[in-house]
Amino acid sequence: MFKEFLILISDYYSISKKYISFDILVPFCISLLIVYLGKNFSFFNDSYLGQIIVLLGILAGFNTTAISVLTSTSNENIDKLKNTYPKERLEIGGKKVSLFQILYINISYVILLSFIVIIFCILGCLLPIRLFVNNYIFLILSFVITASVIHILFLNIRNITFLYFSFFR
Repeated sequence: MFKEFLILISDYYSISKKYISFDILVPFCISLLIVYLGKNFSFFNDSYLGQIIVLLGILAGFNTTAISVLTSTSNENIDKLKNTYPKERLEIGGKKVSLFQILYINISYVILLSFIVIIFCILGCLLPIRLFVNNYIFLILSFVITASVIHILFLNIRNITFLYFSFFR
């Protein structure tokens, strides 16, 4: 089976230990609050899933464009990123990771996660999941999707600030 995407996820988590609280815990807490306040689940419907699909589709498109620009452009700033290493020693498979590689991994991870969430949202629109599962399982599914979307949004914010501070210290 195709498992190469797990390498990207592993690489992301190996270089992002410093940011796990921002990337995972904050979206987790915000999602708990959203799900708790929306106890009747009325806003977890096809419209909500459709809006998530559109939002993540747009973000995945912009991130794919960013990857294309990063990999096809050769200029002084990109070369500087490729040859600059972070203060803390980050390694993947025993090799040091440059700022360019960190940015590339972060953006690629966001694209991958966006597509995974889009697939689950499409399945949620096509299948009447609420009819097949009890409210507790539906609550968990709603929480996971909401947390994933907030996680993706926070990663985009971090990637933008990473780009900004990489070029303008």
